[in-house]
Amino acid sequence: MLGGTRKLMASLLVVFALCGAGQSSLAQDWPQQTVRIVVPFPAGSGIDAAARIISDSLAKRWKQPVVIENKPGSETTIGAGTFAATRDGHTLLYTTFGTLSVAPLTVEKLPFDPEADLVPLVPTVSVVVAISVTTSLAVQTLAELEAVIRARKGQLAWASSPTLPRYVFATFLKQRGLEMNYVAYRDASQPQMDLGEGRIHAFIAAIPTSAASVAAGKARFIATTEPRRTTILPDVPSAAESGYGEFTFVGGAGLFGWRDMPHAIRERVVSSVNAVLSDPAVTEKLKAAGQQVIGGGPEALRELVEQQRARVLEISRSIDLKSAR
Repeated sequence: MLGGTRKLMASLLVVFALCGAGQSSLAQDWPQQTVRIVVPFPAGSGIDAAARIISDSLAKRWKQPVVIENKPGSETTIGAGTFAATRDGHTLLYTTFGTLSVAPLTVEKLPFDPEADLVPLVPTVSVVVAISVTTSLAVQTLAELEAVIRARKGQLAWASSPTLPRYVFATFLKQRGLEMNYVAYRDASQPQMDLGEGRIHAFIAAIPTSAASVAAGKARFIATTEPRRTTILPDVPSAAESGYGEFTFVGGAGLFGWRDMPHAIRERVVSSVNAVLSDPAVTEKLKAAGQQVIGGGPEALRELVEQQRARVLEISRSIDLKSAR
């Protein structure tokens, strides 16, 4: 009996060793084909810019093509749903924290399970969001913007990126008793063109989405949503330091894996992405695109999502998120 037990234990140890070797080999061999990264934002958006910078470096490390597939719409849920339905072993999701912190509160029937289908891997960047105004308004600060909106009740228009940028601007308007017309867009390039031409008067979005109009002298940044002044726009105050704390939130993006993603592949992706983010050349490119590197692992990404979820719940006590969509 004792000899049989020893043989069984020895066999199990061999099986465990082979499984471990198999997992290690799986990680080393992955990817074996083109990797797709689904981005639930339009091409040209801030999130898209970061995804392309990171994917270019990953392609060099993995020696396989890494392609971006833009699937915008419905508060990022179209892209996230597309990703969740794929599960081909070579498709990842790159999206903002809002896909998990906002969408479950605003979308009646999600095309994915936030807990099971989106496996947190790496928090990549903090997306610096800024409030910009057309130069056709003689506005330099948030206080001046508030005064103009109040004086021209219901005559001015605004636009935003999806989810949190829209909600914090709506909160600003409601808490201060202001009326302004919201304009929705499908094309990420159109609002900054309209901002530059004065067809909309204020725009809250990631820096790259407004940068062209600002660079052309047709719009100006007047505040950011960061808790404090950022080195990316050192001459622009945070909304909080200007006395408008309702604008404050930390935007961010991360990379997610698929349901039942093998642990070894998860570790390989996390290690590779963090190596890319530690490259000074990549850091500078992201900074130029209005993004600050975070980095870390799954737990760090989960924690950041939870922090943003708490902020969203706080905002929901001021405005109806569903009616603000």
